[in-house]
Amino acid sequence: MNIAEYLQAIRADGQALLDAGHQGLNSDVPTTPGWTVRDVVAHVGQVHRQKTHIVRELLVDEAPEPPTAPEGDVLLEWFAEGLHEMSAVFSVTDPKAHVHTWHQPDQTVGFWIRRMAHETLIHRVDAELGHGSHTPVNALLGADGVDEILEVFMSGFPPWGEVTRSPVHVRLESEGRSWQVRFLSWSGTSPNSGKEFVDQAGIEPVTGDSKPDAVIRAPGDALDLFLWGRGSADGLATEGHPSVLLYLRDLAAASTG
Repeated sequence: MNIAEYLQAIRADGQALLDAGHQGLNSDVPTTPGWTVRDVVAHVGQVHRQKTHIVRELLVDEAPEPPTAPEGDVLLEWFAEGLHEMSAVFSVTDPKAHVHTWHQPDQTVGFWIRRMAHETLIHRVDAELGHGSHTPVNALLGADGVDEILEVFMSGFPPWGEVTRSPVHVRLESEGRSWQVRFLSWSGTSPNSGKEFVDQAGIEPVTGDSKPDAVIRAPGDALDLFLWGRGSADGLATEGHPSVLLYLRDLAAASTG
């Protein structure tokens, strides 16, 4: 996907989230236990404004804490203003410009544009589910979301980690794209914080033509929502051991929160 498509998705899904808020802010959200639609709107509004600040100011150091969301009925107006401002700032800023992100391999504005497209998508689904059902998810955006989960959230380990690689690997296929990954775990002590990590699960890409132990095929929307815990496995076809699918979802949940 390109930057224009991400920006279009931000605007469309942001408006859909706002529409869900107008349906009622006090409904419970089943996919984020303990949250109401109000909490979802407030959270996304805070994230939008924080990332807008990073991009507008081209911050290369860690950003300040997000602003506090307002109480009461002004929340929706506040969210709409933040969405409009973020879209405007993102639209006029060079996607290749250097800014701080939490993903070391990509320290650009483009990272935040893509990240906010998926952040807005997933949480508009949350807000809509607070009212019983969600509107369709763009399948190509969903497949891009799968790519983000696998390559940004779940993949990699610190250079000081001691890695144990599993012989099991899985191939995922969606919307003409494919990913082949191997399961692993890593342990070690951070040289910066001194914190000890034991058997942290993860994945890494597999290259070559080796045969996968399991294959998962699904439309982009179904696979993205499944990995984010916003959809069931009903739309997914699995070849090989079925436990691989559930284990992958567990890893995704631990990585994305």
